[in-house]
Amino acid sequence: MVAAVTSAGAQTGNRDPRLPIDDLPIVARITVPASADWMTFGFGSVWVVNYRPSRVSRIEVATNHVTADIPIGRNGCLGIIAALGRVWVPTCGDSVVNEIDPAKDSIVRRIPAPIKSGREGAAAFLDDALWIPDNATDSSSNAVVRLDLRSGAVTDRVATAARTDVVVAGFGSIWASSSVENVVLRIDPATKRVVARIPVGRSPKFMAAGEGAVWVQNRYDGSVSRIDPAANREIARINAWAPTPAGDIAAAGGAVWLGVDGTPVIRIDPRTNAVTHAFVGGYGIDAIRWGAGALWVADHSKGEVWRIDERRFPPVKPNQR
Repeated sequence: MVAAVTSAGAQTGNRDPRLPIDDLPIVARITVPASADWMTFGFGSVWVVNYRPSRVSRIEVATNHVTADIPIGRNGCLGIIAALGRVWVPTCGDSVVNEIDPAKDSIVRRIPAPIKSGREGAAAFLDDALWIPDNATDSSSNAVVRLDLRSGAVTDRVATAARTDVVVAGFGSIWASSSVENVVLRIDPATKRVVARIPVGRSPKFMAAGEGAVWVQNRYDGSVSRIDPAANREIARINAWAPTPAGDIAAAGGAVWLGVDGTPVIRIDPRTNAVTHAFVGGYGIDAIRWGAGALWVADHSKGEVWRIDERRFPPVKPNQR
């Protein structure tokens, strides 16, 4: 049984949505270098960060073929972002942001940033800048910096909360999760100030902004918090039964997508706050994204990227709607 739990504590049940991984409609398995993880979309391609060896693979979405493998610095750590006609990849092993020109499929600039190896997280793009968790100035990661991508300069530093490892952009704001203090902080990018501090579940980390809300992966119990950006509060906590030290979450294509090791695809309906599908099985799943009309999952145990056709999912049972 999986239930959606509102912040007031009410629960609504639905039938067990678990399905075997063999029922997952994977329409393409694309081989990439080992340890495929972060993904983004742009310039007709899916861009995938690999750890071993350290590089970015470019997959053409029209053909599902790898068209370039681009060496980068050590330890990709904070995601990958397509913006300003470029692809941006932070590497914590050498404390830089790599700027890739998609016309050349090569790095054209390496921008110093206050990041170092130690923890995985996520950066965000907004208004010509990357907003990056700073774990170099203070190892407790209690601040976010604004890195101007045109000048290459750090222009601002915003104090947040302990273990702020992940930030996302959405609804005109920057959102930062603190896995120690169990809160999400909303930052006004104009004033560079925290304007809301929102309690969520235990050990929040990865987040997604989309489908009308900010969605937060709570690692301790595997739940997902739904934050209403108009009210600055958690309005639902959805039991996804997916506790994990890692995982990933996305919100696009009419659904919220959670992926964790052993349950690579969990679909949440944002209209009902209910889990409709949970495909169980496999090992080594991490990043999950929606783009180019499909769902994409990175399998770092096999060095694969899966392209999944959600239209072929088994029908939702009536009381899951």
